[in-house]
Amino acid sequence: MKQPETISILPLNNDQKEIVENLHHKFNDQQLTWLAGYLTGLSLPQSLKTAPAESSVPVAKAPVNTVTELPDLTILYGSRTGNGASVAQKLKRAAEARGFKIHFYDTNDYSVSKLKDEKHLLVIISTHGEGVPPIAAEEFYNFVHGKRSPKLNETKFSVLALGDSSYLHFCKTGKDIDQRFEELGAERIFPRIDCDVDFEAKADEWINGVLDKLSENKPASKAKEEVKLSEKSVAPVYNKQNPFKAKLLEKIQLNGRGSEKETWHYELSLEGSGLTYEPGDAVGVYGLNSQRAVYELIQTLALNPDEQVEFDGKYQSLEHVLTHHLEISSITTDVVKKYNELAQSENLSVILSDTETLKAFLYGRDIVDLVSEYPVELSATQLIQLLRKLQPRLYSISSSPNAHPDEIHLTVAAVRYANTRYKEGVCSTFLADRIGDDEFVSIYIEKNPEFRLPSNSETPVIMVGPGTGIAPFRSFLEEREASGTSGKNWLFFGDRRFETDFLYQTEFQNHLKKGVLTRLNVAFSRDTDQKVYVQHKMKQHAAELFRWLEDGAHFYVCGDMQYMWRDVHQTLVDIVAGEGGLSPDKAQEYIQNLKKSKRYQVDVY
Repeated sequence: MKQPETISILPLNNDQKEIVENLHHKFNDQQLTWLAGYLTGLSLPQSLKTAPAESSVPVAKAPVNTVTELPDLTILYGSRTGNGASVAQKLKRAAEARGFKIHFYDTNDYSVSKLKDEKHLLVIISTHGEGVPPIAAEEFYNFVHGKRSPKLNETKFSVLALGDSSYLHFCKTGKDIDQRFEELGAERIFPRIDCDVDFEAKADEWINGVLDKLSENKPASKAKEEVKLSEKSVAPVYNKQNPFKAKLLEKIQLNGRGSEKETWHYELSLEGSGLTYEPGDAVGVYGLNSQRAVYELIQTLALNPDEQVEFDGKYQSLEHVLTHHLEISSITTDVVKKYNELAQSENLSVILSDTETLKAFLYGRDIVDLVSEYPVELSATQLIQLLRKLQPRLYSISSSPNAHPDEIHLTVAAVRYANTRYKEGVCSTFLADRIGDDEFVSIYIEKNPEFRLPSNSETPVIMVGPGTGIAPFRSFLEEREASGTSGKNWLFFGDRRFETDFLYQTEFQNHLKKGVLTRLNVAFSRDTDQKVYVQHKMKQHAAELFRWLEDGAHFYVCGDMQYMWRDVHQTLVDIVAGEGGLSPDKAQEYIQNLKKSKRYQVDVY
């Protein structure tokens, strides 16, 4: 190796000169080359910046780095059943693997005052029912659309919207937020993607698309990691993609003789599944279309049930595909749009152009109605291309795992009605009519972290659950009894008639005797000339209900969203205003604080 030139002219003391002159004894050629580049890239010491002007050796400046650093990312999610939260967690892991610094928030815990300062914001938001934000995202949604929303000219964003296309206002919450951010001056990083109930593939597409865009011309501290939502870090053996076949242990009709309703109690075995759940969770059940419904559609279209059609890469009979894989009991906006591309009906075009008309048209209609009212010749292949996949139905779990180890219980009303023709709910009648003892039902657990008992076992709870809305509260009471908790429990239950429709009457009376159930108020709407519902019972006990809330009680509602929950919610607001001596605005603020502190939780559908 060539000896280094003298360095006596450098502004170094004798010890420093000796260190530099002896470097070649310590390092080989390759190491010296690396060291030179490393030292060049470092920020220069202050002593060299102020080196004497007479020095004849020019000071090398660090090269300008034209590649910018990865930005900090804020991930914000609003979830109802936990799907949004799971996608957000997957995004967080993928972004961190690429070297991004992450700020991670549930919308319920996010301070809206931070919004004006966000630079890179990724939002994952669900839509509940017909265009309603999940409770955890209400405040954020209202703030963004309110007068106090800030300008977002310095913000870059992207939105992933989760929803269910069986609802008319599919992914409305995500669409609204995406549009509003644009109105406030924010710039899209990546286009919004709308996800249906089978959300995994599209969520993967959005996550990878967003991170690829943000990583352009930027160094990553780790190798790029493609995300696949189906690959969980600790994946259960049985899940939505691989359901467990649970044996039916017990099947009991809960309504008495002469009832106008048909409600069933099911007990399923989880033995050997490894599945676990908590009170408040739901179970997804895979049902099948009835033979009657399948043959009615095939005959209406004059098709051959044995015709082989390609579905999911395999050839199967049309009858099998319609029975096991496709939704025929309802229609969606997307189905009507695709059908009208073939039918070319002016009337359907008018219906599709008006939201309220379309909503009325979709309600209660199935695919047989559509093809009967607007006939067009369809091949078997065209038919299956129109329809969306048959989805599992979710039911609130009505048992406690501590009270019934290795079992899961359901409370399901069989849906049967006449609307142009006799019709029936797919899964509810599948369970009621076509599953017997020792037969098997394909299920998976759907976590519901937004519907949980208080962590403090002494906290009182108020539960409002008419009809099958009683299911999770049976679970709550069983859990509180099994764990020996001392918190007070107050249940409001309602149905049509005391004699025939008092679901789980004996169990609740036993809970009262044991002291597990502190108070029980019931409303049977058809037993009196004037209909009485659970909200009327709440009003009758307004002072005591407000006292429980003031003592820290958690308030829960489960059941119908369209009518029951809205009436119960308004009654709760009225009680808070009346008993608390509050203005309507202050009463709403009181309720909002209950929601934010997770003391007001709903599981409505």
